[in-house]
Amino acid sequence: MDLPEPGRSRLPELLALNKMTARQLSNRIGCTEAHISQVISGRSYLSYVLAWRASRVLNCTMEELHES
Repeated sequence: MDLPEPGRSRLPELLALNKMTARQLSNRIGCTEAHISQVISGRSYLSYVLAWRASRVLNCTMEELHES
């Protein structure tokens, strides 16, 4: 079964709401700042584990990381 691709990343607004930079998020979830940049630009996606970690850090659900 193929899963649908997630919509546009909401990371920029979630980072702003949490007064956090992409670098701070990347350090807290264990990935590179470049990867976060690629996710924001739509060239890459967060793995399930990184999405779970990001949702915990950003105080949201995993579904809220992207528009549907």
